[in-house]
Amino acid sequence: MQGGALSPLRATITPMEARRGGRPSQVRPRPSSPGPRGRIRPAPPSPTRLSRHRSLERRRGIPLIAKFALAGGVVVLGFFALQIGMAIIGPAVSSLVKGFGDMVGSLTHITASASPSGSGIVSGAPTIEPPDSSTTNTASIDLTVQVPASVVGLAGYTVRLYVTLPNVQPSIATETPVGGTATMVLSGVALAKGQNVFTASVIGPGGESALSKPVTITLDVSKPKITITAPKSGATVKGTTVTVKGKTQAASAVRIQNDANGATATATADDTGIFSAVIAVTAGPNNLTVTVTDPAGNGNTATVTVTKGAGALHVNLTGTVYQFRAKRLPTNVTFTAVVIGGDGKRVAGATALFTVSVPGLQPLVSSPITTDKNGSATFSTSIPKGAMAGAGLATVLVTMPTGTQTATDRAVLTVR
Repeated sequence: MQGGALSPLRATITPMEARRGGRPSQVRPRPSSPGPRGRIRPAPPSPTRLSRHRSLERRRGIPLIAKFALAGGVVVLGFFALQIGMAIIGPAVSSLVKGFGDMVGSLTHITASASPSGSGIVSGAPTIEPPDSSTTNTASIDLTVQVPASVVGLAGYTVRLYVTLPNVQPSIATETPVGGTATMVLSGVALAKGQNVFTASVIGPGGESALSKPVTITLDVSKPKITITAPKSGATVKGTTVTVKGKTQAASAVRIQNDANGATATATADDTGIFSAVIAVTAGPNNLTVTVTDPAGNGNTATVTVTKGAGALHVNLTGTVYQFRAKRLPTNVTFTAVVIGGDGKRVAGATALFTVSVPGLQPLVSSPITTDKNGSATFSTSIPKGAMAGAGLATVLVTMPTGTQTATDRAVLTVR
């Protein structure tokens, strides 16, 4: 066996050992089997071991309180998960729902406008338009009401107008069916003296709408009182104008007219009723008429009279001779009258009539003489013979060009 029998075996093994660069082979010899192959049946346990055997029992389920705790935890975790999800998808879902709702609302509005259901509810309150003036002196008024567009032209809808008086519960003033336009005019609405507070609603098959905003209208039929505080009637003024002050009803219109020169002035009483206006005056008396019209249209008048200048027409008579000697008669004498108006200025165009009376002679009377631009009129005459000793008198009577005022003056004459 050492000589030649082993050579073929070596020749066969050598190539496996020189595998891959001379590395040794990874094949390991399999251990020999201790016995015949096949399933070995286990030996049964001994009686002693069986006597100590304890049968297995199935464990009981989770206690009830633990189940509740577990369920609560699941709910909490679900809630937080829902919140996170809503934060992410909520806006998108909201937009989708809103769009869908708008579409449904539009369809519903179209359907309701075309054929309203008997149980529809009025969606909006009407509006009462306030009148130009909240105060009137008429016993009735026309009110304009705007109704919601959704009920225009629909059958079964009416506008109901309520009125509330001081210390009185609201009552129905009038009720009118809704027409074909949103603007409705309620004519001839009766008013009571004092404040009348109006509200309106729409009555339909579904009930009554909300009330409109209140509108207050006051019925005032009393004349406004007028009190002139300045100037005092009969006062004398020196300027070309005078300021008239007084008190009346608040917000009243005031008009002042001067009958002497036709001048006018206007004013409006403030919130307390105080008014003031400046008006031009002319020489002599000025009759001022104050007319007040309150916001309701009621009127009243008052008058005050003022005089410009001295207050009255004045004339000054002078002569060249006041004493005469009977033995030296006849004697010439000249009398001059100067006319001054109520404003202190000389009056041109006035008429002067002179009369000279001495004892023993007939009175000497002049013809009417007109004052010149300086307001002067002159009368010259002669005292004839035949006069007796004693006291005489020269007088002048002046009449204004308008004939409304006169004035006189006199001078004493003496005959010796």
